Amino acid sequence: MTKSSPFPQKVYIEEESLNYPLTRRILKNLKQVPREIIRNPQQVLKRLQNSRDAIGEGKKYLLIAKQKGSFVKPCPCTPRYIGCNYFIINLVLNCPLDCSYCILQDYLSHPLITVHVNLEDLWRELDIFLGGRKGKYLRIGTGELGDSLVLDHLTENSEDLISYFRGKEKAFLELKTKTVEIDNILNLEPAENVVISWSLNSFKIAEEEEKGAPSIEERVKAAKRVSEKGFKLGFHFDPLIRYSGWEEDYAEVVKILLNTVDPLKISWISLGSLRFPPPLKLLIKQRFPHTKVIHDEFIKGKDGKLRYFKPLRLELYQKIISFIKGCGGGKIPLYFCMEDEEIWRKAMNWVPRGKEDVENFLSP
Repeated sequence: MTKSSPFPQKVYIEEESLNYPLTRRILKNLKQVPREIIRNPQQVLKRLQNSRDAIGEGKKYLLIAKQKGSFVKPCPCTPRYIGCNYFIINLVLNCPLDCSYCILQDYLSHPLITVHVNLEDLWRELDIFLGGRKGKYLRIGTGELGDSLVLDHLTENSEDLISYFRGKEKAFLELKTKTVEIDNILNLEPAENVVISWSLNSFKIAEEEEKGAPSIEERVKAAKRVSEKGFKLGFHFDPLIRYSGWEEDYAEVVKILLNTVDPLKISWISLGSLRFPPPLKLLIKQRFPHTKVIHDEFIKGKDGKLRYFKPLRLELYQKIISFIKGCGGGKIPLYFCMEDEEIWRKAMNWVPRGKEDVENFLSP
């Protein structure tokens, strides 16, 4: 979503999605953007198949559709690694940002940026889901298959989601983003069980590999404003990426973050290193021929994904953790996304017995 390429260039509306309130809201906010009513997204996907870069081309268009499956699902944690019992709401799929390392390039079945508009079905599903988990802590978010806030100026979904979750006992909503789309958030009263999170990286990776995303400084400033409004914050250093000078660069980002944002306002920080399924390597090479992130010492992990050798991952984590603790973040709950017992033990000095342990550790 660069200044030279406004999003969307066109909006496609599935015929059965025309009469939903969210559809009307999006179209009102889109104003003069061209639109087309379609019966089936395959009409559009066939056109994209003739493009040299179907993924990049798909990022130009918005699809308004009805969610025909389940909205709420367990986060697809990597098998044979410790998960965190996170759940996801599949409200928006894909993202107009274009990060070179993004796993969605390989993971999702089509590249159109899609908003599911049948919110009443979502609320009913959430009522049943939360009712079945009474007395248990729950972390749930919308930022796994698409950025939580990048389309918020069109959908205003943050207002609906925060309104729904406000006061829900032991249920914590996380909205995760790389953007500075916080206007709607700032117009709301904070909720104790809502966490607004940012994905962060080094300045070099953000500038070279996260096309269309705001700078790290802009993200941290946005987080500060949200925190001053009264919302809790989360941060995700994921994927951590090795290159010459990475230590100094990540140390600088951590210092800026914890000098700008009060560490006591941070609910959690997650850490994860670069990992991807083997087919994504070729796709990244084709779409981003100048990137260097895939040229390192990778091995196939227990889950079949390519990862840094374990000693290299451990070095990444130990250094980042030391930076956080050295900048006054010693009391911030830290956790790994998709790592094994040995990494937890050597980097964190404890090993969760399972994903429920991680969930309880992160819940106030």
